[in-house]
Amino acid sequence: MSTSFSIAFTDDGRLQVSVSGKLSGHAARKGLDLLRTAVDSGRRKICLDLSETVSIDSLGISIFDWIRSQNGSLNVNIQPPLRGVSDDEIEVISRAANSACTTGQAFNHLIGG
Repeated sequence: MSTSFSIAFTDDGRLQVSVSGKLSGHAARKGLDLLRTAVDSGRRKICLDLSETVSIDSLGISIFDWIRSQNGSLNVNIQPPLRGVSDDEIEVISRAANSACTTGQAFNHLIGG
């Protein structure tokens, strides 16, 4: 699985960084560099969206350690990762979604929406 970063500015001027995939290894180092660069350029309000992050290793944890080391000089909101979904669950959901698409049913109907 590849990792991607999305960067945007919210309406209130906050820098929003979204991480999709694994926040580990080289990607985690790049993510930390990205945050450091933003802070060095004067950005102090940051939203770190990890809702699509599937795993975090010790290098990913170093991002949180760095944020903590800033001694409160940053205003950081962190949206935590969603709970993991197993491969078996993904397969069942995919089959249900594909079935709904081929029969013309709405997917949210399958999940009780």
